[in-house]
Amino acid sequence: MNRLVVISARRMASAAPKTSTGIEHAEKARQVAGGKPDWSLYKCDDYLKFDKYSYAHAEITMNKSRVPQPTNRKADVLPKVRA
Repeated sequence: MNRLVVISARRMASAAPKTSTGIEHAEKARQVAGGKPDWSLYKCDDYLKFDKYSYAHAEITMNKSRVPQPTNRKADVLPKVRA
């Protein structure tokens, strides 16, 4: 037998469940829940306020407190100590 035939026969006779796309679960959840979700049940509503720029805003905010990266163009400055 050809190897390709064996592989395709195994794939058709597999007992593994077919994978879902997730759409079935979303439709079933909508039917069970009845439409609009109740956002007041969430303890932390910050998770619901994300948009596509949230990561960039966090990077800009954190950039102020970051230590600058070392470079070979500028000499290191030693920390000043009291004598």
